[in-house]
Amino acid sequence: MNTPITLNLHAIKRTKAFLALLAALGVLAIAPPASAEEKPDFTKEKTLYVVPYAHLDTQWRWTYVTTIDSFIKTTIDANLANFEKYPDNVFTFTGSSRFEMMKEYYPEGYEKVKKLIQEGRWRVGGSSVDENDANVPSPESLLRQILYGNHWFKKEFGRESIDYMLPDCFGFPAYLPSIFAHAGLKGFSTQKLTWGYPYPIPFNVGYWEGPDGNGVIAALNGTQYVSSVVPRLDKEQKWLDRINAVGKDSGYFVDFRYFGTGDMGGAPRQKDIENCLASKGEDSLFTVKMTGSDQLFRDLPEDAKEKMKKFKGELLLKEHSAGSITSQGYMKRWNRKNELLADAAERSAVQATWLGAMNYPASRLEEAWVRVLASQMHDILPGTSLPPCYEFSWNDELVALNQFAQVLEEGARDVIKGLDTTAQGQSLVIYNPLSRAREDLVEASIAFSGPLPAALNAVAPDGSKVPVQVLKTEADTAQIVFLAKVEPLSWTTFDIRSGKVTGSSFLHVTDNTVENDFYKVTINKDGDVAS
Repeated sequence: MNTPITLNLHAIKRTKAFLALLAALGVLAIAPPASAEEKPDFTKEKTLYVVPYAHLDTQWRWTYVTTIDSFIKTTIDANLANFEKYPDNVFTFTGSSRFEMMKEYYPEGYEKVKKLIQEGRWRVGGSSVDENDANVPSPESLLRQILYGNHWFKKEFGRESIDYMLPDCFGFPAYLPSIFAHAGLKGFSTQKLTWGYPYPIPFNVGYWEGPDGNGVIAALNGTQYVSSVVPRLDKEQKWLDRINAVGKDSGYFVDFRYFGTGDMGGAPRQKDIENCLASKGEDSLFTVKMTGSDQLFRDLPEDAKEKMKKFKGELLLKEHSAGSITSQGYMKRWNRKNELLADAAERSAVQATWLGAMNYPASRLEEAWVRVLASQMHDILPGTSLPPCYEFSWNDELVALNQFAQVLEEGARDVIKGLDTTAQGQSLVIYNPLSRAREDLVEASIAFSGPLPAALNAVAPDGSKVPVQVLKTEADTAQIVFLAKVEPLSWTTFDIRSGKVTGSSFLHVTDNTVENDFYKVTINKDGDVAS
């Protein structure tokens, strides 16, 4: 009898022996890694890594409808034709969300793509749900891109990539390499710095270090992804010069470039594939290796990061799309609301699961997160897409908000069931999902069985009392607000009970003072709160 086993491979050191054991038990069936290529000796063999690629803006000057109806189909069909014509062809495509579109709308073509991936010819790259913006999302979102992107690749194809690929993102914050290293990735590539980085590009291939000292090998000058391959690329002097420059810095004679098409998906031009495959001979100045986007990072030895030229800091563009950071405010607001709500929902679900009150809703959280992550695509979230695109993306954000809210409510319900909520008045449980103590205003609606008290107090578990302000009443319900102090990651029961009328909540306002019988705030001459 086969017993299903669920394992969190991200929490376990993934050794070859461990994977072999799982495969032998029938728990995991993973095809041989796509990186099972002979690794060059870069100290002796000058090598140019060439990545055939098709860039797809999932929404930009078109919506998801056009992407699905036209661009996804073209990407499948054109690449299948290339693979049939050129047996040694290799192709990289990114974004688990786009592969999901293939699976849902073009299942026959998807099965052919899946077979090519398992053969190691069509490569999954970039590790993400979609090629996201890197400036607006939180670090947690970036980690989720990697978690859910590679999780989908592994589940569907038995593969995962070890690089992060953002050819068209509008700048890169300084903490990105720390995020990548924390997630176990080895490399990063882009071509966008040629679009307006105001300083010399730090290096073509080197080590990008984050603020915590960790980082990844980075190919920062991959040239245009729409570029062509000239005949006998292996004899082109400019690439030899670039390879020699990296070798001079590190001892490893290597470089990296894209070629292909964009921004509507599709496939590299057949002439470019032919020129790339024909770039070899006894008179070659260097080896041309046509391969996947993460192969360079698989092939470089572990000590490369110690020897290569280093850069530490942000890589932001001076002009290109800088204004988009202030556009499409709804998109940015809902993205942040979802990031915060997702965190609160997940924490409540973890606690309810730990108490044995619910089954952890992993698939529901993943589904909601993927909606948010797909909407972080580098044209959608920054605000450079056409207005009709946002009708789809706003909908996804709102659906995700409802999904997270439902998980939060269910988790809260199950946690609160296990709490002591006895009270003289009405009990009110306050949830603080933050990992720090918090003192903040709490607003709630409280129903009373009898007449509404003339005054209310909120009594904390330690017996301390906080005055309650009644905002409005309706029938037997009062809408209240009070200042609550709670511990980190806590559920705190306050007793809302009647109190004595000791003063007025009516505000008295003068030139520099706002006060009532409970609070007084003084404003200094600079307009700041003085007391």
